[in-house]
Amino acid sequence: MTAVDQQSGPALPRRAQSDGAVIPLRKVVLGCLAILSLATAVVHFAVAGPHFQEYWLFGVFMVTVAWLQVLWAAIAIAAPSRPVLWAGAAINLTVIGVYVMTRTIGDVLGPTPRTVEPVGFGDALCTTLEAIVVTGCLWQLTARADRPVRRRRLVLASAATSGLTATLLTAALVAGGPDMVMAASGSGGHGLHARMPGMHMTRANVPPIRLATSSPAGAITMPKPMMQMAAGMRMASSVMCTARPTTAQKAAAVRLVNITWKAVRRFRSLAAAQAAGYTPITPPGLPVVHYINYKYYISTLHTGRVINPSRPQSLVYANTPKGAVLAATMYITRPDGLTPQPGGCLTQWHVHTNLCQTAFGNVVALVTPATPTCPAGSTNRVTPPMMHVWFVPIPGGPTAVDATDAQIVQAAEHVRSPHNGTA
Repeated sequence: MTAVDQQSGPALPRRAQSDGAVIPLRKVVLGCLAILSLATAVVHFAVAGPHFQEYWLFGVFMVTVAWLQVLWAAIAIAAPSRPVLWAGAAINLTVIGVYVMTRTIGDVLGPTPRTVEPVGFGDALCTTLEAIVVTGCLWQLTARADRPVRRRRLVLASAATSGLTATLLTAALVAGGPDMVMAASGSGGHGLHARMPGMHMTRANVPPIRLATSSPAGAITMPKPMMQMAAGMRMASSVMCTARPTTAQKAAAVRLVNITWKAVRRFRSLAAAQAAGYTPITPPGLPVVHYINYKYYISTLHTGRVINPSRPQSLVYANTPKGAVLAATMYITRPDGLTPQPGGCLTQWHVHTNLCQTAFGNVVALVTPATPTCPAGSTNRVTPPMMHVWFVPIPGGPTAVDATDAQIVQAAEHVRSPHNGTA
């Protein structure tokens, strides 16, 4: 008899006990807790990939927690003991503590500290199951009496727990997909590249695309079914672009990326960009800062020439621990201007609908459910269409529509750059 089975309560008939038809109630409860622990491990494995993209340490944490929960479930069944119960309570209490902190105070590590994570169905379900595991372990550790129950209770309880948990887990995975922890509505980040609340595009019926470029961003792999769109963003065209790029369009997309990188690589130096007339249009010091060259944009307004690699209207910098890194060029057209797509669906334009801008276009705040009005001196209006060409390896490659601040900063950390201060 194990340490968790030492006490017993009301006895069943001797015949039932002698023929092995009864087991301790603790064993039934422990079996159910093991099932719940496996379910939480599934959730953590499911979200590990997106967390690795956000910041490597986040991904390592998710994988480590998942394996600890799997191992605890196995040991709890094979060799239950008081140390195992204490371990189960400690592991899950730690995970719950991290969850509560990131949903209230915000992240304390990573590229976007103090960013409060949104609450989604999947992560809330996982935390609830972990709380049940903690409660069950503490009950087993503190209960003074146990009672025998018929063995079929174990089968029934395990089946019921498995069925209910599988149903809820399936709903979480299907509803949220692998990004379910980051799929709640609303923006949980800063700037133009806030947390992604979900998909706003239809699935493109095209085979995978991989086109090598000279950009540090790597190969073009868009369009993708999981193109990321931030809160307050939408595509410039109301018609979804799902056509398969032609050979000529693929070549044009690669040519656009290569020419743009060759033309603007001198602006890897933030000082060189500032000397050329680029000034921040979003608040300096944020994880991702957008710069604009008013002279070049005014030229676009007059001439209508939108894609001019030698005179791009905007540059995007990511603030990393080693300093600001050139993350992208952003071509901007007039509010009613042309949106040329030399690469077809590989080169798409987007607009922002939730920015509070001054008369000069400086972004000073975001319109959110919590702050539905703009500060004095600014107004909320739809931006002119924009198109990125990336120089850091974000998901989707150089022509991806967008990415989170965290993804941009993490990608920028892997790109060589001259020494810059903070953008």
